[in-house]
Amino acid sequence: MRCRLPAARPGYTLVELLVVVGVLAIAGTLLLPNLVDRGTFAIQAAARSVVSDIVFAQSDALANQEFRRFQFLESTTGETAYSGYCITRVDTVTMNQPHPGDSADFVEHPVGTARSGGDFIVDFESDSRFQGVSITSVELDSGRDFLTFDEYGGSISSAGGAPGTGGIIELASSGHRYRITVAPFTGKTTVEVLATP
Repeated sequence: MRCRLPAARPGYTLVELLVVVGVLAIAGTLLLPNLVDRGTFAIQAAARSVVSDIVFAQSDALANQEFRRFQFLESTTGETAYSGYCITRVDTVTMNQPHPGDSADFVEHPVGTARSGGDFIVDFESDSRFQGVSITSVELDSGRDFLTFDEYGGSISSAGGAPGTGGIIELASSGHRYRITVAPFTGKTTVEVLATP
């Protein structure tokens, strides 16, 4: 008795599959920028950066058992309220004093960016990822432009350990507006889209 093999079913060759994947990749590259404009990408990247770096400052305070300040930097051009932010070390004496500028004790950026000499400074005006995005409003801890985290990772508003009251940070870019809300004491952040074109 002879054994019959089942008839071969038609299928795609590896070359055909690679050609289809290549065509889809090219189509995606051409279509994606038209579906979502560059301003959307920039403001989303900016919001993610602010949120993740607030979490980093909080975690760094807890890990090193020291105070950390997440400080927004005033713009020197006068076009927007703030040009970026930095993370610095503070103590009970310096935590409520104004930001000392270049003489601050900056935390080292974990990826060691050459742009800031290793200091944890994020500048929206010079970073191409955030092109066109501005920090329009910062209202933290009852009128401050910074958050302070204690050695336990909690947000505080005074050297005596009074809990932070949280606040809001607003970002804008060509018709887009995002609001980052910082919860009192915990420093938990949430992002809300206020306007899109």
